[in-house]
Amino acid sequence: MRFALLPRLFRLPRLRIAHQLSLLITAAVALAMLSVGVLSVWNLRSGFLDYLQLRDEDQLMRLVRLVEQRAAAESGMDWLRGNREAMRALMDEFNGSPSRNASGNASGNAAGKAAGSRPPGAPPGFNRPPPPLEPPPPPPPGRPPGSFGQRVLITDSEGFRLAGREAPPGVRRTVRAVKVNGVEVARIELGAEPEPEGLDARFLQRQYTGLAVAALGTLALAILMAWIVARRWSRPLQALQLASRDIAAGRRPRKLQPTGALEIAQLMEGINRMAAELARLEDARRLWIAQISHELRTPLAVLRGEIESIEDGARQPTAAVMASLREEVLQLSRLVNDLHTLSVADADGLRCEFTDGNAHTALLRVARRFAEPARQRGLELHLPPDDAPAIAVYWDFGRVEQLLDNLLANSLRYTDAPGEVILTWKIDSSQTNSSLPQRLILSLEDSAPGVNPADLPQLFEPLFRADKARQRGTRYGDAHGSGLGLAIVRGIAHAHGGTVAASPSARGGLLLCVCLPLRAGLTPPGPDACP
Repeated sequence: MRFALLPRLFRLPRLRIAHQLSLLITAAVALAMLSVGVLSVWNLRSGFLDYLQLRDEDQLMRLVRLVEQRAAAESGMDWLRGNREAMRALMDEFNGSPSRNASGNASGNAAGKAAGSRPPGAPPGFNRPPPPLEPPPPPPPGRPPGSFGQRVLITDSEGFRLAGREAPPGVRRTVRAVKVNGVEVARIELGAEPEPEGLDARFLQRQYTGLAVAALGTLALAILMAWIVARRWSRPLQALQLASRDIAAGRRPRKLQPTGALEIAQLMEGINRMAAELARLEDARRLWIAQISHELRTPLAVLRGEIESIEDGARQPTAAVMASLREEVLQLSRLVNDLHTLSVADADGLRCEFTDGNAHTALLRVARRFAEPARQRGLELHLPPDDAPAIAVYWDFGRVEQLLDNLLANSLRYTDAPGEVILTWKIDSSQTNSSLPQRLILSLEDSAPGVNPADLPQLFEPLFRADKARQRGTRYGDAHGSGLGLAIVRGIAHAHGGTVAASPSARGGLLLCVCLPLRAGLTPPGPDACP
């Protein structure tokens, strides 16, 4: 139990996305700056040490050439063995300053030459002043002159020390040979440069300070930019959070303005579409409740009135009265069955039992049942010929017959007399030679009145009421339209992998087009369209 509480004790608090993004960007910049800073310091230090080594190499070669000249003039290196003044004079000459012996000899030679070079006619004792000595060349740039000489050791060809100091143990040394006429007469060793100090140390310190200041300034700027970017990203996310809360509470959120990154803007557009669809479904639900209650109230009111009149003795339970009551009960049964069919189609899809058969025979059998009702209403029903070729299909023929029954009932109910209704079906020739599944196109076209083009997309919605020209249940005393027929047509078409669409008819009415694959259930339904 004690160890189980440790993760809870050390669990970090949840931060807002703006703070998380700020910390993430700042940490990334800090890590990058640390990496660049470490590499810069290492590169600066190693580069500076390489510079010192190259400078020592150049000075060492200058010293080797100077010793070679002296060794050639003195016929060997005995002039340097154990002679500190000779070594000091050598280093003074190397550094560009005249030695004391050289100055004295020069002064004596100059005085002798001056004494022996009296101009003609000059009195005795007159000496010409000695010529001025040329100024020594300036020392090479770099460290103080003494630092190089303190690291030099000169040995003879056999390795015996002539002058200078030996380098401490462990110090890297550079050795160069002194040759006269191709023969090695001595060796010069130079110890490695010690840790930078003095001007060199101050130079490195200034560089390190500059890098630190630049890193801190960059980090501060990165923190500021990270906060600005995080705020820019968090604003649309906060708007999304408020919108999701409104949707969860059943309220309609305000329309979001897509801003921010592309993915966030697309998410906001998706939220807008989802909110609009939820609002539409909510309106449809309320409309469904209102319309279904209206549809149920009408037959129930008739039943109640008839039963009350029989109870009061105003009417007798004759055969005609009982037939009227039976018709109202059947209307209620049809409405309840249609609602059940739609609810099943919306929930899990209609369950179909597919069998092989002839589409032409099945469709023609259903269509012929409407020939007499159409004639009684003053309409002319045109059907395909009886001798049309057979069409082999794999359908649920019970569902397809219900589909065609709803289409014809809807058309006969809303078409004015005199008028005509034309029913055709054929195989889609555009897919005969393609790899797509073949389909049958069933078209039902009627005459006036038509439907407002703005109402066509909603024509297959349950209980949708179009304009008054095609109101249901108001023509020829027909009060048995439930308003669910076309919605059931769409559900059956989708269950077969087909589509359904509506468009204006060339005869002034409505054109309903149903596309059903010959082998149903093999492909999901696509968007409703009429070829």
